[in-house]
Amino acid sequence: MDKLYLQLNVCTDIIAKGATCHTAKIAWLNEFCAAFHTFASKFKSYLIELAPKNELEGNIRIHVETIYLCFTQVITCITQLERTINIEGTLAAGAQLLATRTHFLDRIDWCLRRLQASVYQLAEEAIASTPVKLEDLSFVELLDLALDKLETYSEIVPAQSQAEQEDSDEIDQLVDHVNHLIKHALAFANVALESDKKALSAIYETVLEESGIFEKNFKTHNPNERKLEALSLQRALYSLETYLNEALLHLIFTSMFDTEKASIKRLRNVLQSCESSGAVDGLVSDFDINVDRIQQIGIFAIAFTQDVKTKTIIRSCLASLESLDACIVPAFQLQTTSSASYHADILEHHFRQELMVFRNVIHEIIDSRALINNYLDVLAESIDNAEKLYPKGYLLQVAQMGNVIYQHFQLRANNQELIADEEGKRLHQDFLAILHECQAVLEISVHVDLKRIIKRLKILYSILAKLRDVCDKLVYERAMSNNEKSMTTSTKLRQHSFANPEIGHTIANCNRTDSSDSLSHESDLISFQLTEILRIT
Repeated sequence: MDKLYLQLNVCTDIIAKGATCHTAKIAWLNEFCAAFHTFASKFKSYLIELAPKNELEGNIRIHVETIYLCFTQVITCITQLERTINIEGTLAAGAQLLATRTHFLDRIDWCLRRLQASVYQLAEEAIASTPVKLEDLSFVELLDLALDKLETYSEIVPAQSQAEQEDSDEIDQLVDHVNHLIKHALAFANVALESDKKALSAIYETVLEESGIFEKNFKTHNPNERKLEALSLQRALYSLETYLNEALLHLIFTSMFDTEKASIKRLRNVLQSCESSGAVDGLVSDFDINVDRIQQIGIFAIAFTQDVKTKTIIRSCLASLESLDACIVPAFQLQTTSSASYHADILEHHFRQELMVFRNVIHEIIDSRALINNYLDVLAESIDNAEKLYPKGYLLQVAQMGNVIYQHFQLRANNQELIADEEGKRLHQDFLAILHECQAVLEISVHVDLKRIIKRLKILYSILAKLRDVCDKLVYERAMSNNEKSMTTSTKLRQHSFANPEIGHTIANCNRTDSSDSLSHESDLISFQLTEILRIT
């Protein structure tokens, strides 16, 4: 353990040297990479001694996942520092990008301090384990705990009353689980679409009401009455899960769509052009809301996936976006010098990279059938109300939302089985063609007969419905070949990660700078260190 602390101190000293010496170059960064790689290697050995992979539970798992997050963030910042140093080498008169260096050095320094705290907490937890706080549990974990407990009250009623044997502390725990569950749901509701907020609020009230009734009557009711109230609370919790997953998919469509429509590039152009304050404030507000929505999507995606590497990648993306959210708008506003302009370039490039990685990972853990079903609902409603929506341009937005489905099936993890199936491949090609046609007919400036537009939207609906059925068939066939139970179509994110084994490698490549941006022989050590650390984590 002492060796880990000593090595972390070495890493911290090197970063401190880079912060005070603004001329630190690749040699300094390589020195840090070597030191950090040594720490990561020692931690890997320590972790094997602490607990085998299948025994990482409770607070130990939480601390280890925090350490993995810090590893990934340090690696991300290293790649950005490498890119910064590379750009500095092209500037005249030895100009330095101090603001850019400071941003990434501060993030690395925070990670190193957090690593030190987490390693200490990990050692303490190994000696004397402590209960996991409810605040540290995800929505899914809290839901599972609550439903498991309610299941014990919903079983066949015993012949004799066991009311005297029931521990009132367990009821208090159940109520605490439900209350913390609602806290997660309320955080999501704050950024949910307006059309979903009212329904979510009604479900929250129902859950709290049923929970209160169950708690109030527990001691006075007999087992039969208790069973009925437990079933009522179960139904309310299932309704919460179902609708929240629906609302989550609605948010994914809107956020991914808004990311394309109101891109970071557009935000930068507006801030740089000094447009009216009203337009700027509105765009900045929309940008902040979208970042908040992405944060909530990420939090629930982490809760729904079981794969540690996938969780770590999502957490790292969220950490990067949160860090950039605080400084990217000021950077865009203060492009008064060439250094400031380069600073804005690097932050924008970093933001776009992290958003791309985040989007791809989210697409890999979303159930394809659920995503299609959600879009089919939007299409059906739009077709029914086309006469009202067409003049307002909403039909074009609906057609453009289809790009989210397009992006989803661009990923190898999602299209591999589909294009291997003859019917699936044909339907996928038909979908691309009709989606492009729908968007084209709605984008042209001349008026088009509404009947022609509706006809194309109906064809799009029909093709997508068939594509969903093919996805159902492929899932069923895979389940049968693996002797698994058939999976029914659901409207939620998958409970388990179905990412392909190459996801870690793919994301690592996405986080790396382009080969054209990398240095020659001096950056070879950096590349080696990054690869090795990613293998460790």
